[in-house]
Amino acid sequence: MNLKSIWSVLEESYDVCNDTSASAIEKFAEENHLSSGYWSWGPAIILFPDDPISSTQWMRIFPYGIPQTINERLASAVEGGYLVKDGDGFRSTEKGKAVAHQGLQALTDGIAHLHPLPPADLQRLVDYLIRLSDASFAAPEPPPKFCLTHYKNYKSTFDHTAPLIRLFVHYFKELDFYRMDSHMAAWRSHNLEGNRWEVFSEVWGGRNNTLDKIFDELGFRGITRDEYASILQELVARGWIQQDGETYQPTAEGKRLRDEAEALTNKYFFAPWNCLSESELEDLFSLSTELRDGLKKLEGK
Repeated sequence: MNLKSIWSVLEESYDVCNDTSASAIEKFAEENHLSSGYWSWGPAIILFPDDPISSTQWMRIFPYGIPQTINERLASAVEGGYLVKDGDGFRSTEKGKAVAHQGLQALTDGIAHLHPLPPADLQRLVDYLIRLSDASFAAPEPPPKFCLTHYKNYKSTFDHTAPLIRLFVHYFKELDFYRMDSHMAAWRSHNLEGNRWEVFSEVWGGRNNTLDKIFDELGFRGITRDEYASILQELVARGWIQQDGETYQPTAEGKRLRDEAEALTNKYFFAPWNCLSESELEDLFSLSTELRDGLKKLEGK
């Protein structure tokens, strides 16, 4: 069974759920007068319930931005009474915890009506994801499990009435966070900042291969167009990419390095999947495909 094919179908299913819930989350943010910074400090409150919240901690999970932007977004939550300063970082107030949990409830509200599979089939799919997540958590290092360990804190937001479709989203994201652990373990040895690696990956992927396209895709990180231009030149100086007019493409050496990182990511990420038998993997693929198709059919209505 091709494990990458299974993962690709699961990603498609998650994307449909995410798109469906977007309007509910936007409505929640609008009704509560939350700025865009909420999407940093809200999840951070749940990811780090017992630790000071800081840009350093945040970027151990999401390393592709810049500390200044993260600090500004966290500081904006102090003004609203959601966070308070705690040494070099922040900690949540009760108001902040309530809003963070309500935001996840908005996610539930946005997808709770979806019934893309019979309940028994969806439960079987969720059970497979739980087994994969548990096996990933128990797997030997590398990779370290910082992302996965902290994402598991989202379980505190569940209750016995959580719809199965939300459980699918949750356990998919546990695996997705382990993939983030796996990918960071694959590229950290190159000794460069995450935002540099992200730009390199965009060029390697081929779709966003000009400065304008990269800024359009990644400008939400808080990095300016000029800063992205500088990052591209750094990568040219490393010999990883080359410039042809306004277009960038990986050099032979750059392609080799990025392909190696992708292969190592897959090696780490899929190793725990041996907890499922071949017949179970085939069943997981079949269920995942039915879920994706069912979700897309509902999306089209």
